[in-house]
Amino acid sequence: MSEYGNCFACKAFSESVFSCVDSGIISKLISNNSISISYRKGQDVYIEGAPAKGVFCIQEGKVKIYKGCAERNITIDLADNSDLIGYQAVFNGNTYTNSAKCLVDSQICFIPKAPFLNTLNSNANVLMHILKISCSENHKLSNQLRDLKCKNTLNRIALTLVGIKDKFGLDENKCVNVSLTRKEISELSGTTTESVIRILNDLKNEKVIDFYNNRIIIKDAKKLLRYQE
Repeated sequence: MSEYGNCFACKAFSESVFSCVDSGIISKLISNNSISISYRKGQDVYIEGAPAKGVFCIQEGKVKIYKGCAERNITIDLADNSDLIGYQAVFNGNTYTNSAKCLVDSQICFIPKAPFLNTLNSNANVLMHILKISCSENHKLSNQLRDLKCKNTLNRIALTLVGIKDKFGLDENKCVNVSLTRKEISELSGTTTESVIRILNDLKNEKVIDFYNNRIIIKDAKKLLRYQE
């Protein structure tokens, strides 16, 4: 299901990169040209290699950004409310350089390439904000490459769990606010599914984590932090 976007009715707007843009420009360039689309859990938002026709702003939901491989996918980032995704392809070339898949049912606004670029041309603050986001993402990727080379499997899985917790937060029962399969955790940590199953069980036996309704409970955050080092 899709409908025309309305930035001012969006709960995530105040945290988005467009919050600093004049309301007249938002109405003319973004709201009048964007489409709010409903996605189901497991549905791709965009696919690597597809024509980059625009960018996507997450109104409500959770998304993983991944690269496809012959044996298994590699998840390179996580995104949620107010995050902008797919923008690198608009700058770098004609096709998306990665894929995005919904981890939960999500509402996402599609902004075509032309009005997006026109918005950047009319507002230096938005452009600077996006540059900062891009630099932060590049820094994160370089750290991921280092961790794959330098950290052992336990370190990487603990680091992944901390990253998921920091991104999506915990509920009142200390459950991570997203349900991820063991395979999805392996794609995030660069390990095998078998290793994830074994180490999660070890962490459970050590009372560092627990499980509830397919979600992970962080019982000892300090100990988990020590395991990531």
